[in-house]
Amino acid sequence: MKEETMTSTYQLISFLLAYPTEEHVDAMEDMTGFLQEIGEKSIKKPFEDFHQIITNWSKEEWIEHYIEVFDFGKTSNLYMTYLKLGEQKERGLELLRLKKYYEAQGYDVTDKELPDYLPIMLEFCSQVTKEVRVDLLEKYTLAIVETTQKLTELKSSYANILQALLALMKHEGIEVDDKTQLYQEKPLSLEDARIMQQMRDQLIRNQLG
Repeated sequence: MKEETMTSTYQLISFLLAYPTEEHVDAMEDMTGFLQEIGEKSIKKPFEDFHQIITNWSKEEWIEHYIEVFDFGKTSNLYMTYLKLGEQKERGLELLRLKKYYEAQGYDVTDKELPDYLPIMLEFCSQVTKEVRVDLLEKYTLAIVETTQKLTELKSSYANILQALLALMKHEGIEVDDKTQLYQEKPLSLEDARIMQQMRDQLIRNQLG
């Protein structure tokens, strides 16, 4: 794959992992054309599978699925230091180091999201050299693998996007162990499950207006 296609693919994954908007719905029409530029079948096929699923959904269905998977999953959220460190104070230090890493490469980090948010990581990867992005992604490979596994268990269409990312990382020469597991999510109590369901329903109502 050409370097330009590689960086555009990181940017596409970043875009698709963000909260769905009307722009995402419109982008589905243009996605097929871009995929023709991706020669690697292991990268292209997961995108095609995702596209086939999403084009049959309404925007409301897409939003509901996104909230269900990413806003309420301890091990399926998109914050790459959370799996290993949770809310421990060490996570704050890790986030600070990551922010400084971005800044050292001339990348301005928004205050609206934490620097370990995967779409931000991948946006960064789309703007730097291969050497820099490989160095970053190698540090978080295990977390990306774990998130992919969790999304696969949940039968989420977003598993396809993470599978495309892992294939892209392998193409870049990053060693990926698909059998690695970092964290076991504890089952929710009945009371916790009830509270989570109430929060989920309220958040969906808020997002849909």
